[in-house]
Parts: sequence; C-alpha cells; structure tokens
Amino acid sequence: MEQSKTSPSFAYSLGTLAIVVAFMLISMVGFGASLQIVFFLSWLIVIPACMKLGYSYKEIEEAASEMIKKCLQPTMILLAVGAMIGVWISSGTVPTIIYGGLVVITPTFFLLTALILCSLTSLATGTSWGTIGTAGLALMGVGAGLEVPAGITAGAVISGAYFGDKMSPLSDSTNLAAAVSGGALIPHVKAMFFTVGPAYLLSAILYTVIGFRHVSGTVDQAQLESILSALRGEFHIGIIALIPAVIVLTLLVMQKPAFTSILIGAVAGAVVAVINQGFSYSEVLQHMYTGFRIESGTEFIDSLLNRGGVMSMVGPVLIMIFAFGFAGMMHHVGMMDALLRPLTNKVKSDRSLIGSTMIVSYVTNAIGSSMTFSAVMTGTLMAPLYKEHKLKPENLSRVIEACGTLGGVLIPWNSNAIFVSGMLGVTPIQYIPYAFLNWLTPMVTLFYAVTGIAMIKEEPDTNTVQKTS
Repeated sequence: MEQSKTSPSFAYSLGTLAIVVAFMLISMVGFGASLQIVFFLSWLIVIPACMKLGYSYKEIEEAASEMIKKCLQPTMILLAVGAMIGVWISSGTVPTIIYGGLVVITPTFFLLTALILCSLTSLATGTSWGTIGTAGLALMGVGAGLEVPAGITAGAVISGAYFGDKMSPLSDSTNLAAAVSGGALIPHVKAMFFTVGPAYLLSAILYTVIGFRHVSGTVDQAQLESILSALRGEFHIGIIALIPAVIVLTLLVMQKPAFTSILIGAVAGAVVAVINQGFSYSEVLQHMYTGFRIESGTEFIDSLLNRGGVMSMVGPVLIMIFAFGFAGMMHHVGMMDALLRPLTNKVKSDRSLIGSTMIVSYVTNAIGSSMTFSAVMTGTLMAPLYKEHKLKPENLSRVIEACGTLGGVLIPWNSNAIFVSGMLGVTPIQYIPYAFLNWLTPMVTLFYAVTGIAMIKEEPDTNTVQKTS
C-alpha cells in the first residue's frame, strides 16, 4: 500500500533549507571544504526530509534524475568550451588576440573597447561563457599588460558578454527564458532591450569615466614590449591563428547548434595548432583534455595561458549536477512551492508582481546555484500570475533574464560566478563591484515596475508598449 503524502509547510521547508545552508557554511568556512562536495553531501539531509513527507526513495531519486537531465545540454556546452579554450591557446588564437589588443588598444578607452568587443562576440556567438573564455580571457591579458586592475577589466568583460548574450537569438538562456515564460523569442529580445539597453549605455559611460580617471598613463613600455616579445617567441602570431574563431562565429551566425559549433571550433584550433604552431597531435589532444601548459620564462604569459581543457570544467559541471538534483527533490515534494507561496500570495498589482518575480528569481538562483534552474523555476511558478494580470509573457521573461541570468554571476557560489572566477583568475569580490550591467539592469527593471513604464499589456488590439495604471 502506497504511503500517504503530506504537503510540506513553510516552516518545515524553511527549516530543511536552513539546515542545508548551515551545513554548507560550516563545512566551507570552518573546514575549507569545496562547494561541490558539500552540495553533494547535502543530499543526505534533503532525502530523509523528503521521505518524511511520505515519498519513497525511488520517487525522490527519479525526481532528482529528471531535473539533472535538464542540465545536460549546458554541461556539454561547458565541457566543449573547456576543450576549445585549451586548444585555442595552443593554436595561437588567444595569444594573437592578446597581441593585437596590446598593440592597438589605448589605456584610456580600453574598458569601453573591452565592453564593446565582448558584446559583439557574444551577440554573434550567443554564449556569454564562450565569450568570457575566449575574447574575455584575451582581454584580461591585454588589461594586465596595460596595468588595469583585474577586477575592473573582468567587470567590463562580464558586462559586455552578458549584454550580447541577452540580445542574441542564438543564446540558450535567451531562448530558455522566452520558452519557460510561454512567449516567443523575438518579442522577448525586444522587450529585454527596454531594460538592458539603458543599463548598457550607463555602463559604457561608467567604464569610459573610469578609463579617463584611473587607467590612462599607466603603461610601462618596457614591460609591454617584453610581453609582446614573449608572445612572438612562443607563437606564430597572425591571421592563420584566427581561423578557428572565424569558423565558430560563422557556424553560430548560421544558427548551427552551439555544442557542435564550439566542438568544431576546437577541432579547427587543433588543426591550426599542429600545422601552424608545430604541436604534435598527441600534445593538442592533451591540451583539449587537461589544458594548455607552457613555461615561457615570463610569469605573466605563463599565468595567463596555462589554462583550459575539459578537466578545468569539471568543478562547474559537478555543481550544476548536484544543484539540479538537490532542487529537483525539493521541487517534487513541494518544498519550493511552500517557500515561495507566502510571497506569491501577496501579489496584488503589476508592481508587486514584478517585485515578487525579482525576489523569486534571486532566491531560486541562490538555491539552485544555476541561472538555468532559476529560469525554469521562476517561469513555472510565476507564469500563471502574469496571465491573471493580463501581462504578456515577455514581461516575465525579461525579469528572469535581468535577475536570473544576469544575477547568477553576482552570487559567489553560483556556477556562473565560479566559472568566471576560474576562467578570468579573479574572485567575485574583485569583479562584482564593476559588473555594472548586471547591477543596473535589475534597477531599470524595478524602475519600470514602480512607474509602470514599458509594461506590455495583453490587449488584442495593440502590440505597443503601454503604461500600466
């Protein structure tokens, strides 16, 4: 006979989550444990809590497995990006971009240039992570050569990469946000521009001001020439090295799948590395798997280029798997709904609906440690309320993007923040204050909610953006 199931109360759900958070904090702060292992061990807390509500172990296991399946695509893309980064360094692609940036970019306008370059790259490729791992990585090298603080450079890279990603119809997260909200892609992108557009302009102004006030006049020409000389000595710098990047951009513009496009880009990089850079086939395969390694005698070059490989992505992948499984169990037994119900029950107006959605998006982002999980949960929980308020789905999808996608990188334990930290070599504390786009977009979103500007009503006779009452 099947055991009767009990709906969890808010107190029960909150207590379970509090125990998990306390366990994670004590393990990480007190004993130096990694986020991956404490997230995994937290399953031993959640599983008994779910079983106490009347669910069998098999049901709970299946719920975790079903949710984990949803992160397969982004994890495969992540592993492909790791392989591509490792081989793009050995092919000279990343070193060539660094070299060109050091030669062309002036200190005063470097941050603005980094913002625009990453925006265009992400717009064309549809991947913020891919942009951060390639153009962003190269720009970190340029910034270091110009003696720009790493946190500021990372902030400009992140802002540009995420802006292009949000405006790109090729982006997985952009498509996901529209889908989970029940809307269409192009209306979502247009609606998103109302919030991310002003934030982008403000960010550009801030990076320009910082460039004028803090960056100009800091170039050590002797050190710069030393870096350029070291790059020329280790790699064949030139057009041929950029072929892999051109191939990936072309494939993605042709709307080919991101995973296969990135993997083809890695293979193209391997061919260039063997033919143009003189690496052996076995060396290139090793670079794909464990990352590029070099001992050039120049500390800057070694610290910048010794990275990449599939294995470098294992940490973020494990976090996504463990976090999705954890969240899948909590969602299946109703704990997620119980935690958010008091908030959603208070929604009485469009203004409170937008505000509540923002809170839900940040909370699910923090719990699930993934912007993908945040998008799925927020869209599932909040979409019916937008229908009740006669607001089009793009109102919901752009909030999901503003707080879920852009917000992920601002949460230190989120997989997005961990990826950025590992890839760019900066801590969240260093880059978060300068990731202006990720801070300003939610502020613009909240401003619209308070004023009623740019709220898109569900009215059959018009498709224009109207002011709500």
